[in-house]
Amino acid sequence: MIDVSKLKTAQDWIEKLANGINPLTSEPVKEDDIVNNVHISRCLFFVSETLGKVDIVESVSNKKRRTFWMSARETEQIEILAPCGIALFTKTVNEHIPADMKPLSVAVVIRWLRNNGYLYEVSIDEKHKTNLPTEKGIQLGITVKVQQNTEGKDFQKVIYSISAQKFLLTNIESIAISR
Repeated sequence: MIDVSKLKTAQDWIEKLANGINPLTSEPVKEDDIVNNVHISRCLFFVSETLGKVDIVESVSNKKRRTFWMSARETEQIEILAPCGIALFTKTVNEHIPADMKPLSVAVVIRWLRNNGYLYEVSIDEKHKTNLPTEKGIQLGITVKVQQNTEGKDFQKVIYSISAQKFLLTNIESIAISR
């Protein structure tokens, strides 16, 4: 049997590392820290997402999960305290849903933001793409922070301000039905 509590702690710490946050002190890690390497960060996000799926499967115990849904009223319980990446935002939202509900995914939020003109997709290279804010997205509070990986190569990290996150919460019903 999996210890769900330990799994949740591991997922939380990995998510923080992926976002460039020291999980023990909740302070940002140094710019040149290995966790700020784009490849390491992406790997950590993947592991965190995978652990989240194990957690849900374990806690639901073979029950059929309901489709994600959250009303605007339910979002009032969610505290937005700091700017963050979209993965941390969706994780915060998903902490407020029942265990038998499918989580809100990063892909659904990103798709909604693109469809509504806040983000656009660009190719980084032949194999990789990213989403960047449009002028409308920038006005909303979506910004890009340029970071450097350990090889000295710049990469762009999209950050959602407190007001941008509150905007997403205000539109959570629309986001939920856009799947």
